[in-house]
Amino acid sequence: MRLVSFADPSGRPAPGVDLPDLGVVDLSRVLDAHRVPVPSSVADVFRRGQDYQDSVRGVLAEVTADPGIARDRGWLLPGPVTLLAPLGERVLIVAAGVNYASHVREMGGKPPKKAAWFVKSPHAVTGPGAPIRIPAAAPDMVDFEGEFCVVFGRTCHGVKAADALDHIGGYTIINDVSARDGFPAINSALTPEEGRVTWSDMLLGKQFPTFCPMGPAVVTADEIADPEDLWIRTTLNGRLMQDGHTSDLLTGVAELVEQLSRYFSFAPGDVLSTGTPAGVGMGRKPPVFLRDGDEVRVSVEGIGELVNRVTGA
Repeated sequence: MRLVSFADPSGRPAPGVDLPDLGVVDLSRVLDAHRVPVPSSVADVFRRGQDYQDSVRGVLAEVTADPGIARDRGWLLPGPVTLLAPLGERVLIVAAGVNYASHVREMGGKPPKKAAWFVKSPHAVTGPGAPIRIPAAAPDMVDFEGEFCVVFGRTCHGVKAADALDHIGGYTIINDVSARDGFPAINSALTPEEGRVTWSDMLLGKQFPTFCPMGPAVVTADEIADPEDLWIRTTLNGRLMQDGHTSDLLTGVAELVEQLSRYFSFAPGDVLSTGTPAGVGMGRKPPVFLRDGDEVRVSVEGIGELVNRVTGA
């Protein structure tokens, strides 16, 4: 299933499913008509468990079998649909850093002995088609980072790599937009204290509002045979910038879940982003940063394309 959130007539997020060639199904309407409990959100679909998801699939099979009746009954949404961030704007996002071998090389570093990580502010989340706003506080070095993400389908804490994939409900995309102003000082830090300050400044540059576009959908795990066999690409104004593959991950998906679930208790709907491949603006000579009017597209094989335009400070 391609689970999405869309704006209902009042503008509030509502859960749906994007059916290829048919459009978006309003889960609230179709499930209520079939006397299946209605989820409050995409995350709630995962919270309700596998049996519930199978019930949803059964109802969707009826929609696919007779889309004409589905449209007449209002189950299929007419016209253009405004998609929102599929997991809402208050989701926990834990992100891996420097986790693609190609990205480590372009940034001139060495592979970390253990996966680096940081938390992305849920207040940075925005949806597909929504603008990325360049912040007045740091307008000059705003960068893009296309990333493939795990979405948890079950509570996940203290899980071993061998069992990690059983806790994954699906996959999505984020653009880890980053103001790089603090980055140059990292390489010139001479003391541990300077290192801590510069690292903190670099992470703060990832927290601005709209700096975490997410979507366009969460594709359930049954539709992705191997999360480490997917192409990930980012274009800027039509120019290919990132052309990576998840086989290039330094710490694989299962191992990443094991390392971070040792500390975090992930809930259904939480996100673990696996890092970005080579091709970011900061790694280019000369660097390429986002400017007012730019368009960024991040695509991941099997999930779709996350598109956002950039607006000025």
